[in-house]
Amino acid sequence: MKNLLITMFAVSCFFSLSANAGKILLTQFDHTGYADMKANLEADGHTVDIVNAKIGGSLAIALTATEYDQVFLWDLTSSLYLNNDDLVAIDGFWSTDMGVVVDTRSYGYHFQGNNSSEVSLLQNIANNLGLSGGGIWFGTDDSPIWSKNANAVLDFLGFNPVTGNYSDPVNYADPTSILLDDVTAGDLWGGGASVAKAPIGLQSNGVEMFAHFGNINALGEVLPYISASFDLRGPQPVPVPATVFCMAIGLLALSFRRKV
Repeated sequence: MKNLLITMFAVSCFFSLSANAGKILLTQFDHTGYADMKANLEADGHTVDIVNAKIGGSLAIALTATEYDQVFLWDLTSSLYLNNDDLVAIDGFWSTDMGVVVDTRSYGYHFQGNNSSEVSLLQNIANNLGLSGGGIWFGTDDSPIWSKNANAVLDFLGFNPVTGNYSDPVNYADPTSILLDDVTAGDLWGGGASVAKAPIGLQSNGVEMFAHFGNINALGEVLPYISASFDLRGPQPVPVPATVFCMAIGLLALSFRRKV
């Protein structure tokens, strides 16, 4: 009896811990680093497929062929590759009750992809998108040259585009940000300057974007380099049946152990 309870406890905990594991579609454009991204996300329990998004329509085909709950649109390119089929497919994939993260300094991952803070940030994004029921991460750079694909999708979904070209140093990282757990904010500056302003505030699609990381000037104005559609505390996880079952079996096992 005791062995059965322990086995049930282990199985239920496994399903509870894997409840937020995502199936992620990662776009490939012009830069390398996708293998590292895939490995670091899969090390945290996610499943990742890479699609060559330099071929117009390939993203649409991938989204049609397989069911994903997250898209990581890593746009480090000066060319617009996505076509209308791709935009329509992403629009069909995403809904306003999903999460969105816009990271305009994600080029840092290209230069230091296995930096512990970069890895933690990427994993935090995937985990919290999972808690949001899925969503999209926009990893991009300054505008307009290096954000053509990201901005095309943002506009199609009803978000403000990333804008400008900034060199202001990072001096703002909200201490309550769920994206920055186990992250040293200064490490995310990566290759240095030349990033864009991420959209914040209420968007035309009704989604509100919050600043997580960036620069704050002498007037207290925030220049966001990372924004997200969940608030700074993030979506609060609701116990799933597996979690409740895990707790119940654990209590039963402890009770049984005391009796014997």
